[in-house]
Amino acid sequence: MSEENQVSNEAVVDNGAENVTQENAQSEYIAESKKYRKRAQDAESKLADLEKQLETQQNQKLKEKEEYKTLAEKYEAQVNELNPYKEKYEGLVEQRKAVLLEQLPEDKRETFKNKELDVLEFMVSEISSQKTSEPQVRGTVKSKEPNYVNMTTEERRNNWANIIKSHTQK
Repeated sequence: MSEENQVSNEAVVDNGAENVTQENAQSEYIAESKKYRKRAQDAESKLADLEKQLETQQNQKLKEKEEYKTLAEKYEAQVNELNPYKEKYEGLVEQRKAVLLEQLPEDKRETFKNKELDVLEFMVSEISSQKTSEPQVRGTVKSKEPNYVNMTTEERRNNWANIIKSHTQK
């Protein structure tokens, strides 16, 4: 019986050692993976910088050679490529402004109609935060509860139902 307990205890110790070695190996793989990812990101950023430098050098060469027609065509192609994105962005900004203006009170809409998007968002957040400071139960009358401490024993017996009712509502 004691031999069986020893064998089972040894097996548990071996599993713990295996888990530790697996965790060490996994952490090494993770560290190596992070190192390669950082290296790839650095290489991509360097490539983007070099492409920008190459483009500026080409533009300077075209200016030096006074080939403005080629340069103009290049910029025109770039503008034509980016125009749909500009239109989409402006549409989104106008939609957002319309939504924000509808959240403002009618008397303030005309004032903020030509303001920038960030100003509108700020004003809507300010106005909405002011509205939340109002009490949630408007138009209710606070009931006057009698002072139960100063009542006589006879008055307490007569008002016992009201006393229980007021405590259950709290």
